[in-house]
Amino acid sequence: MRLSPRRLRAAIKVANASGALSRRLGRGSGVALAGRILTLIAPDALSTLSQGVTSVLVSATNGKTTTTAMCSAVLATKYKVATNSLGNNMTGGLAQALASSEAANCAVLEVDEAHLGIAINSLAPKAILLLNLSRDQLDRVSEVRSVASRWSKALSTSLDLKVIANVSDPMIQFAVSRHPNVVRVALGNPWSLDASACPACDAPLDYSSGLSYRCTRCEFHMPSCEFVLNGSYLESGERSTIEIFTPLPGAFNVSNAAMATVLGIEMGIAPDDALRAISAVGAIAGRYETVWLGGRRVLLLMAKNPAGWQATIEMLRNDSRDVVIAINAQVADGKDTSWLYDVDFSPLGQRTVMATGERRWDLSTRLHYDGVAHRTFESTESCIAASNGDEVVFVGNYTAFQSLRRLVSRASAQ
Repeated sequence: MRLSPRRLRAAIKVANASGALSRRLGRGSGVALAGRILTLIAPDALSTLSQGVTSVLVSATNGKTTTTAMCSAVLATKYKVATNSLGNNMTGGLAQALASSEAANCAVLEVDEAHLGIAINSLAPKAILLLNLSRDQLDRVSEVRSVASRWSKALSTSLDLKVIANVSDPMIQFAVSRHPNVVRVALGNPWSLDASACPACDAPLDYSSGLSYRCTRCEFHMPSCEFVLNGSYLESGERSTIEIFTPLPGAFNVSNAAMATVLGIEMGIAPDDALRAISAVGAIAGRYETVWLGGRRVLLLMAKNPAGWQATIEMLRNDSRDVVIAINAQVADGKDTSWLYDVDFSPLGQRTVMATGERRWDLSTRLHYDGVAHRTFESTESCIAASNGDEVVFVGNYTAFQSLRRLVSRASAQ
């Protein structure tokens, strides 16, 4: 049943007031609360607000927020874009993003892996980007192959939807393999630990032939692709090679930028215009931001799961700055920290490393087994105070990262 305009306006007004109260009380941005209030009062708000809006969805285990920001910048060259830039990626956050941008004719929305089916059904998107799937918050999201199966089912309800998929990830290929409208992109797959077995038949996957994969029992394999990322060059058999540039660090951000570029091409935006927009995307929701704290410049990085941590550590391999690592185990992080043993911390062994967070002793034990000399501190502030030089790198999982951002905000307000 469609919401009446009057009821929808009233729901938005109450939701916005709730968010504003949350901000005044210092309880956060208020966006998540406003979204929950909005969908509580008006359960059909998401589908109602999306009428007449060209929607694009971005989902993955890693890189959602950054890729969404890049895609928003690209599509802003052609549309008036609404987006959930702070990463509120469940149903309420999606609705609030649309409610906050009434003039928008396009929405680029980051979507939580477990909420993708709901988003597809409610928004009827024009396109969707699927980047990767690996373990993350297993107590909430469930095992990776289960997520891929749910994605496949959700996609089957929207056959006109254009799916831009990184099929270097076997789980993504499994999810999109039956969809008739897929733009296949090969980004490479530096993390295969969560896809060692075939998602179709459970037999081992063979990765011996370069960057592709093939099942050792059934016909499941990596398909040919319309776009292939080779280093920093995006190659296509039908188009000239495109050099991908982003000011953000790490090979994974080149991959994110490549996906945003492909989206632009598929949406009728010239590659040069797309890349120009991507090059202007800097810190996203605090990620990659450099702040002053305790008299030092601190680069803020966030990693939430084994694949994300490994990519971040590889990015820091040749970085000589001291590193502060913070691990919590709250609900938003996942309570189980055994994933630490799936990450190779040894590339950090040649610099000063400091461990902190609620689970600093678990982290300390893991660093010990990887031969990484380190010191353990009760607080991030103590780590920064004990660091050498004028600059330090902070890497934290979700709640540890957000805690440091709040600390920086309080310090700057004084």
